[in-house]
Amino acid sequence: MEFDIEQEIKLNLIIAFIVSIIYGLWFLISVESWVAMVNWPYLDPFAGKTIGSIYTALAIILLKTFKERDEWEKIENTLLFLAITSIIGIIISIFGMVAYNLPAVAIVNLIIYLVLAILNIHIYIQKRK
Repeated sequence: MEFDIEQEIKLNLIIAFIVSIIYGLWFLISVESWVAMVNWPYLDPFAGKTIGSIYTALAIILLKTFKERDEWEKIENTLLFLAITSIIGIIISIFGMVAYNLPAVAIVNLIIYLVLAILNIHIYIQKRK
């Protein structure tokens, strides 16, 4: 079964936008609720809000990228950034669950990162051929 790579790019950008805007606004508005939910051992509201602003900015960039998705040269770096961020996120999530004994709800991050990493790597490899 062949996949339509253009549809995959569209789906990937939509999923990445939704994830980025949810986490971005959540961390900007109330990073404390996230820390309480996953039992994170350390709270630095400034760092959490900075991460929220980065994810919110990424969501805005993804909107721009979505409009330009017909031109590979314009979206290549964004997809590469998403792939690298997802891979690093997987490593950090596993480390957090092992080192800090985070609860099962933290596995949601790991699953999101895995899905995005697989999708981004697949698209990147297919378009580079």
